Amino acid sequence: MADNTVPITGQVLAWTREEAGLTQIELAERAKLAVELLQAWETAELRPTKGQFNKLVRILKRPSALLFLPEPPVEAGMPTSLRSAPALGNHKLGPKEARQIRWARRLQELTSWVLRDEGSPEVRLSQYRTSRDPVEIAMFERKQSAVSTAEQLGWRSASEAFRSWRGHLEEQGVLVMQLTMGKNNIRGFGAWDDYAPLVAVNTAYHPTARIFTLFHEVAHLLTRTDAACQSFVFPDQQDGSIERWCERFAAAFLVPRNSLKKVAAKYGVTAASPTSQPDTARLIANRFSVSTRVTAIRLQEIGLAEPWLYSAVAAQFAGNDWNDSSGGGVQPASKKRVGQFGTRLPNTLFAAADRGRLTTWDLADYLQLKTGQLDDLKGLLNEP
Repeated sequence: MADNTVPITGQVLAWTREEAGLTQIELAERAKLAVELLQAWETAELRPTKGQFNKLVRILKRPSALLFLPEPPVEAGMPTSLRSAPALGNHKLGPKEARQIRWARRLQELTSWVLRDEGSPEVRLSQYRTSRDPVEIAMFERKQSAVSTAEQLGWRSASEAFRSWRGHLEEQGVLVMQLTMGKNNIRGFGAWDDYAPLVAVNTAYHPTARIFTLFHEVAHLLTRTDAACQSFVFPDQQDGSIERWCERFAAAFLVPRNSLKKVAAKYGVTAASPTSQPDTARLIANRFSVSTRVTAIRLQEIGLAEPWLYSAVAAQFAGNDWNDSSGGGVQPASKKRVGQFGTRLPNTLFAAADRGRLTTWDLADYLQLKTGQLDDLKGLLNEP
């Protein structure tokens, strides 16, 4: 009788399952299998049938050829630094988060290779030690950004603010991604690369919360620390932690001291009359197109708020952290990719294809598009 089993590598199956953020029990439940059977496959005591193998591939969402490798790939899709990042606390990365991180890292590695292949220089972002004052560094970086406070105060919405900040970072060589990672999951993550540093934010959060996370992750890039961040850090918590350092940098970068004092004064907030009202912080936050959390941090830091303001803001406006958009219908895949990846990443890959360094199939595979949708994406990128 012909053998109907598939000769997968058990060690690779175990690695793939872990990369997907699944336990043996969770994968067995999804595949409607006995956990003992899955354990036997991972220890190479047994092999799956063709039908069982196809089910594994569908659930794990990985190429079938991966499971035939003699050992797990050296280049793990999710570095240990992200999977066990301190800012995750007790949060375990789930399958959706794991898939999005793997996809982002795969695109980052490809973009880095393309840029090195074409002879582009390394990205010249500053590097700092966390022993230095994050507020001082934020003030310097903000001046270097050439984004004036007047320009910031003129933005008409949080969405416009996010697009503007993304454009600024892309000009510096940073890849900025917006990924669907689910409510109550990580806020975002960052990963350094000399040619394609990456920051990603979770679209489940409101655009103002994404902006805060964006520059929190930028702070990690400036300290050359890979990170995945789940919770916000209260101002009176973890004063010596890298996460608190990054929160302070993000707040100071987004809300410069002198401009904040001028705007706050229009709402009757001064050093002699510090605010304790979350609604006042919200009004000031709206002027800067940032979250009320950011504004509360800055108001407390410069002596314009009572020390309990941030806690009050977190309690009253926690629901505002989330994206309340209903979606407005299903977007074409090409338009969705522009929202996810901005312009720097796809333009870099299209240029490589024009030079014959990537095939149309390569582009479609990496961007998860059909080959016919690539022209639509290219057209969107060329729009004024």
